Amino acid sequence: MKKTTAERPNVYQIVTDRVIASLKDGIIPWEKPWKAPTFDGGNFPRNFTTGKPYRGVNVFLLWGARFSSPFWLTFKQALELGGSVRKGEKGSQIVFYKQLQNRKDKSDDAPVTKKGSKEDDRAPFILTYYTVFNVEQCDGLTIPTVEPAPVLPIDTDETCEAIVSAWAGRPTIRTEVASEGRAYYRPTTDSVHLPARFRFINTAHYYATLFHELVHSTGHESRLARSISNQFGDELYSKEELVAETGAAFLCAIAGIATKHTERNTTAYIQNWISKLEQDNRLIVQAAANAQRAVDLITGHSFEGQNAEEGEGSAEDTGAPSFQHFELLAA
Repeated sequence: MKKTTAERPNVYQIVTDRVIASLKDGIIPWEKPWKAPTFDGGNFPRNFTTGKPYRGVNVFLLWGARFSSPFWLTFKQALELGGSVRKGEKGSQIVFYKQLQNRKDKSDDAPVTKKGSKEDDRAPFILTYYTVFNVEQCDGLTIPTVEPAPVLPIDTDETCEAIVSAWAGRPTIRTEVASEGRAYYRPTTDSVHLPARFRFINTAHYYATLFHELVHSTGHESRLARSISNQFGDELYSKEELVAETGAAFLCAIAGIATKHTERNTTAYIQNWISKLEQDNRLIVQAAANAQRAVDLITGHSFEGQNAEEGEGSAEDTGAPSFQHFELLAA
């Protein structure tokens, strides 16, 4: 029997419910990499068959799972490799954008775009999902021995500094004012302001805060042109905060630094995000997509147009929610 529109699953709600469930279990999914071992190739989950890392909100969905291995694959992929998913194992749903097929031919009289294609011929994209399993849920797979990533002959400080200095289009970064007690991005001057380093608890907190503000700066009209508000607590400010927190988490994972926010009131923090996500089921998907674009801009990488079959299509929505940056400062 064909499903009616009302019976079709709301993928945004599926994603939001998954993230809320993780939060209610005390897991902050965008901080997952610092609660799990570091593997060769980084902390990001990736497809076992193709080796490609998952991106955007799929990182959260898989970081939130209670597995130490970063490798995932579909039921079919496991069979094709001569293995199988163990009976009773529950899969994890991840999402991707799928382009719908046109249902009818268009008239030759249809308007033509600048690229030469008929405007009505552009099939829409919809958010959909499929199920993957961690290799720890499977039998019969030949899994290579995974060694911890080799320690580079440079300090973590230098790794983070390399990420920042390599971004040619970065804003001005001001940390020289000893009396500065806030961390913020000022769009009017395109400048990031941080307290002096000695005021931070440790190196990880300093760079996590710097990354947070740099992600904010990617929203400037000269860069990704996100809608940014300076009004604390309003909807735009709230959304932008989650973009910045998410992007900072991605950058910290890339740099290999731990960012356990020891001064954070974890219970209040988690309850805040549960409330925000329950109010808007598109929030986490949109925020993760915008955070991924921000990180791509900062690091100089872009992977748009990946194969949708692998669940890594690009999102076209905007997004990002609310808490202050100042808990990262030393007392």
